[in-house]
Amino acid sequence: MVTATGNRGVVYATDDVSTRIEDLQFTLGVGPCVDAVHTGAPVLVADLDEPGDIAVDRWPMFMEGAATAGVRAVFAFPLRIGAISLGTLDLYRDQPGDLDSSQLSAALLAADAAALALLHLDIGRDDTFCDDLAARSTYQLQVHQATGMVQVQLGVRTEQAFLMLRARAFATGRSLVAVAIDVVERRLRFSTEDQ
Repeated sequence: MVTATGNRGVVYATDDVSTRIEDLQFTLGVGPCVDAVHTGAPVLVADLDEPGDIAVDRWPMFMEGAATAGVRAVFAFPLRIGAISLGTLDLYRDQPGDLDSSQLSAALLAADAAALALLHLDIGRDDTFCDDLAARSTYQLQVHQATGMVQVQLGVRTEQAFLMLRARAFATGRSLVAVAIDVVERRLRFSTEDQ
């Protein structure tokens, strides 16, 4: 799920590999999901080793991390209802290969269904946007809270604070969520030297 201002959250990840794919894109800010949100078009990479004419050179760290996780193909479908962009549906394979016409059709139908489901996600529930790690559902609430804390610590705009968090996660080889938790629990504080 992605808001108009770029806030992201994972509504559901099916397994550890899909969780890793989402964490990579969230931490790095690049990847097929990010491109699908920005372009409003599917991003289909049938073979990570031989991407053909897909411009994956923008995502070298994502490609490396996805390959390490065992991903050989990735497909990102934007979740849209008219002009409203809600996020993406990311699919992956552990073997390279294009989606055949029936698989592509099924993926597009699943993306439409997911978009509709997201519109009604909060109806009748008080805990809709609470993290549920057992279900691999996380809205990265700590990341948003930590972003605000870094923003105050450094006196910078929200976007800059978020970039600082992502840079620290990347530089230390940790997940963005892990770094954010350290900020929220006051084990990590940013200073002007970090800018």
